[in-house]
Amino acid sequence: MDAKRIWLIVLLLLFAMQTDLYAQASRTGTLGLRLDGGMLWSLGSGFENIGSGSLNEIQPVGDAGLYYNFSPRFRAGLDYSYSRIVREQLDGTQTPLTGGGSQSVVYRDLKTHFHGVALTGEYNLLGSMVGSPLSLYAGLGAGCLFAVGNTYEIGLKNEIVSGGMGNAVQVTGHNEGHRFILPFFPLSLSLEYSFLPQVSLSLGSGYRFIVAGEHGLSPKGQASVTLGLRFNLWK
Repeated sequence: MDAKRIWLIVLLLLFAMQTDLYAQASRTGTLGLRLDGGMLWSLGSGFENIGSGSLNEIQPVGDAGLYYNFSPRFRAGLDYSYSRIVREQLDGTQTPLTGGGSQSVVYRDLKTHFHGVALTGEYNLLGSMVGSPLSLYAGLGAGCLFAVGNTYEIGLKNEIVSGGMGNAVQVTGHNEGHRFILPFFPLSLSLEYSFLPQVSLSLGSGYRFIVAGEHGLSPKGQASVTLGLRFNLWK
């Protein structure tokens, strides 16, 4: 390789570094777009997954949002997320019948779709490293969780026939829809690497503290791990 080609490569590298420094410094008064996808665990629901296998404890989650860069260290924005939980429960608890016999719910199935909307603020813990392609954002926010789903039950009724001459066994089913809105408080931590001047790769984790109150069908919290992109837009 001759000297001219070496100098050309050096100049291109210097130009790329300067462009990245300018992009990092220009993230003041600009808009950004986030897109994430990953896995979510819902914790503390009234459905305990007894005997249903561990796979349905892991659920998909997707997130999108717009944020505003107040400075290279602080940004805030509005996020939307979608997730769902599928829970099963086996139950052998029996309730006595007045005329003799018993009835019980032997199986419950819960499916719920969650739509989350939240305002979040994030602080770059590595903001002092101006021009570095690495950022580490810690976030805190508040929002509402809109839930839509249904619960399906299969029951078994064992009733003594009048006169004690035998018994009648009946299998029952019941399907009931449910809707509720609950507040939540998200915490997040995301490591971001700027591989292009205005595009970053993000590896994130988060936890939602859900104010479920007495609502037994809602989880008390949701933990997530995501992979996504950050698009920092020009003014």
